[in-house]
Amino acid sequence: MRKKMKKINPIDLVRPDKLLFTGLKTLTELTLTPINMYADLKAKSKGKAEITFIGEKKLEEVKAQLFTFNESEVSESNEKDFSPMANPKDSHIHWLNIHGLHEVDLIQDLAKIMNLDRLSVRQLLDTTQRPKVEEFDDYLFFNIKSMLLDETDHMDVEQLSFILGKNYVVSFQEKESDHFDDIRFKIREGVGFVRKRSSDYLLIQLLDAILDNYFETIEDINEDTAELEQDVYKNPRQETLLELEKSKKRADLIKKSLTPFMESINYILNNRTSFFQKPNVKYINDLRMSCANALEEADSTARSLESLTNIYYASLSQKMNETMKVLTTVATIFIPLTFIAGIYGMNFQYMPELQYKNGYFIVWGVMIAIFIGMLIYFKRKKWL
Repeated sequence: MRKKMKKINPIDLVRPDKLLFTGLKTLTELTLTPINMYADLKAKSKGKAEITFIGEKKLEEVKAQLFTFNESEVSESNEKDFSPMANPKDSHIHWLNIHGLHEVDLIQDLAKIMNLDRLSVRQLLDTTQRPKVEEFDDYLFFNIKSMLLDETDHMDVEQLSFILGKNYVVSFQEKESDHFDDIRFKIREGVGFVRKRSSDYLLIQLLDAILDNYFETIEDINEDTAELEQDVYKNPRQETLLELEKSKKRADLIKKSLTPFMESINYILNNRTSFFQKPNVKYINDLRMSCANALEEADSTARSLESLTNIYYASLSQKMNETMKVLTTVATIFIPLTFIAGIYGMNFQYMPELQYKNGYFIVWGVMIAIFIGMLIYFKRKKWL
């Protein structure tokens, strides 16, 4: 379970400089990938016609895991020996999973063995790419973004790329993660249909696992939204506004990633690519429905957060109106009292009332009567 929302020091909320810095830090940490940071690197790579890793190095060493299986047997290897992928056995399904993308030479060696197009290699090494699908003569290229909130309430964004061939799938991850642990378990234990079906079914299972991450993230955001809703209604604070803006940004990022994912699935369904067997088309349809549901959930969450933001500002406005109402009422009550005090505070020599023996007490009585009378009047008008 991840931790609850990080609390902001209340002292910082009364300092405009601290509040502004906190807000900017909150919003800037939510971008999918700092694309502008890599603009020069991308331009230099294209200028020199080189293939370069563009992204954040998340592992010290690239790791590989190869599953070779069919319905009756399975083998597993963690060696960086890609030679089996040069001519995969037709009698088996091969799943090669690569953790880490920063060792360009290693990725290029694999690309040569598998005869991958140079464009595919460039795209899978560029973590700023928009999710997409492309069909080549011998394989299908597919990449996607994965989003999960970690234990520190930070949005962990990772790009994953897939190469689908006749009897193999190659997956590329930026780091080691547990996206596919359930699928590995099914392969090792022979549970489900993964070992009984073709490679395209395996890819569908992998994509479905990534889609589950989106549902989990949306659920986490909705839990935070429920807490924020209570804060907005009971005690709207500037800290609440920052959390609302952060959650809105996260919901928008999810929508931004799921939209091209949906486009890719529609491309596969509409073009009837040969890489997906007819019996597995129904699973792609199911994947599309799940993606559509995730998009609707993200959109609903974004609208809820927008409504809470409006309520937050309305609450602040209401509080300000109530404060101004109290101040106006107090000022109105003291206007006649100040008027009386001002008259008898003038230094004229001939003021008859000043000679009265009980004049001081009479003025006090009049002022108190006016005060009480105005209070009763304001109460009846429900202005207090």
